[in-house]
Amino acid sequence: MRDEKGAERCTACGLCALACPAEAITMTAAERKKGEENLFREEKYAAVYEINMLRCIFCGLCEEACPKEAIFLTEDMVSSDYQRTGFIYGKDKLVMPLEDKAH
Repeated sequence: MRDEKGAERCTACGLCALACPAEAITMTAAERKKGEENLFREEKYAAVYEINMLRCIFCGLCEEACPKEAIFLTEDMVSSDYQRTGFIYGKDKLVMPLEDKAH
């Protein structure tokens, strides 16, 4: 999710990955650079954030563990694919587009 200004809410704390019983979430933290204040709310952010949808059991524990309200389960379904790599969802598929800021 993004905040009201359009910045990513995730601060790469890793609580979602720790809460995931299926170990479906992986992330790599990075520090915000000068000039990226409008992209990321905090000094740390998830440079890489991936969910393996083949492992995800849609339990919602990641959503409950997030202190920044950055992750939400939605009604969007996982699309079908024939390659395993198509089920690794990165930030390109997970982060809310800028024009859809309202939740």
